[in-house]
Amino acid sequence: MGESPHKESLTLQLEAAEERLRVVLGLTDSLVFEIDADGRYLSVLTQSDELLAVPREEMMGRTLVEVLGPEIAAPFMERIQYVLTTGQPDRFEYSLEIAGTRRWFSADGMMVPQRASVAFLVRDVTQQKSLELRLLQADRLAALGTMAAGVSHEVSSPLSYIRSNLRFIAEGLAELRQVLSGAEGIPDRPRMERTLEECEEALTEAQQGTERIHHVVGDLKTFARGEDADSLEGQVDVRRALETSINMAMPELKHRARVLRYLQPVPPVRGSESRLGQVFLNLLLNAAQAISEGAPDKNAVEIRLWAEDGQVVSEIHDTGQGISPENLKRIFDPFFTTKPAGVGTGLGLAICQGIVTAMQGEISVLSTVGKGTCFRVVLPVAPSTETGD
Repeated sequence: MGESPHKESLTLQLEAAEERLRVVLGLTDSLVFEIDADGRYLSVLTQSDELLAVPREEMMGRTLVEVLGPEIAAPFMERIQYVLTTGQPDRFEYSLEIAGTRRWFSADGMMVPQRASVAFLVRDVTQQKSLELRLLQADRLAALGTMAAGVSHEVSSPLSYIRSNLRFIAEGLAELRQVLSGAEGIPDRPRMERTLEECEEALTEAQQGTERIHHVVGDLKTFARGEDADSLEGQVDVRRALETSINMAMPELKHRARVLRYLQPVPPVRGSESRLGQVFLNLLLNAAQAISEGAPDKNAVEIRLWAEDGQVVSEIHDTGQGISPENLKRIFDPFFTTKPAGVGTGLGLAICQGIVTAMQGEISVLSTVGKGTCFRVVLPVAPSTETGD
């Protein structure tokens, strides 16, 4: 016996409603999942399978754990139980690897009337998340730039008269040595000469230290300039940006590894020197943190710079612990980090990729667990220099 006219009409209405829903979802790029109390997919509505972990046909009738894995399924199950128990809607965010790329989603859950199931409206918010992390990093960099400018200003004044006084002392010691060498009858001359020599050595070390501080202050000023003084359309001396970053990272590097520099002269690129310096500094600090302290003679951070085929290539290679293959494919994802809690935020490399991409370049990484990691930054030569104008 066939279905009654009422049931046939209801079926047609449901099919028409579902088709209208598919049209709406197609306009919004959203997904709708209906999932029962056991976490099993009852319905999957989407314009395409592009944002699904597996094709739609493979999801139907399977559980969240089977499709997404226990780690991602857990918050879904918590929300399902909450909505079914309280009858109240709920919202949460989660991330998922789709086609080798980490994407972020926002899910709104609501109980389905007269069914022990929850419908989730899921939206892709990856771009929004990316913008949020850029704004967060911009705020942090603005604060750091202000602090760096203040520190460099406060240090510059006392440093200038310390350097001046050291030069005065050096000139005085030189006169004393000249007098001592020509004088006769000086008692205990050998002791006096040793004392003078020790003073000269101490003075040389003090002068080297103040020059180091002078360079650090200059590096802080460069870092603090920001985009107002150094836009993405400027000409960037890549070697200078790299050397400045090495100087700033040296306190972290010197106790962990030998720093080997192979920096060839290269033509300028178009972009921002301060932002490129930020990229190099981040990569150098990552290299330092990948190597344990205590054995600098057994480890190295090798920095190379050269030009080829209209591009400027820089590489930072460390002999650290390396990155596992499963983490390597996520290394540029926002908020992903392999560092311990409190050490890394997972923002640095995502920001680096954004900066390099904005400069029309590419950043890539190769790594072997137990042997080390190599980051490569490739930037196009600025057009005016590439044509020889």
